[in-house]
Order: sequence, then structure tokens, then C-alpha cells
Amino acid sequence: MLNRRINELIEVAKHIEPETEIIIHEPFEDEDAVVEFLVPPEKFDDVYESVTHKSTQIWWEDGFDIVVWVHEKKPVEVKEAE
Repeated sequence: MLNRRINELIEVAKHIEPETEIIIHEPFEDEDAVVEFLVPPEKFDDVYESVTHKSTQIWWEDGFDIVVWVHEKKPVEVKEAE
């Protein structure tokens, strides 16, 4: 059930931005899962609002505490300069 709910979160993000990068992290303490989403800057707000809403809905419906992190991807030229 938890994996299905994580996949639902991923689908929400990928629906908005198909090139979203997903990283699943080990939970820190009492969380059930931690999912990181890397998105282009212009899609940040849409993805953030959608996955935050969905994770809250999951918590209310199933009690799973899925932490979501949404970060902007660095442009390729910035990555190369570092």
C-alpha cells in the first residue's frame, strides 16, 4: 500500500513535468517515506503544490507520513561551471 501511494505522488509530479527526477530517501525518524522531486524552476510551484496536497491527502486517508521535498534542478551550464 505504501509503495502504491508513493507511486501516486510520483505520477502527480510526472503529469505536471514528465522530466521530473525522483530520489527516494530513507526515512529519518517516524516518517514512512521521504521522496525528493527535482524539477525545472518554471515548474517548481505547480509540482510543489500538487505533491504537497497529495501527500496530505494520503496522510488523512491512510495515515502514511510521506515527506516530500521539491527542489529546482540546476541548469546544465551551472552544473558544468562548478
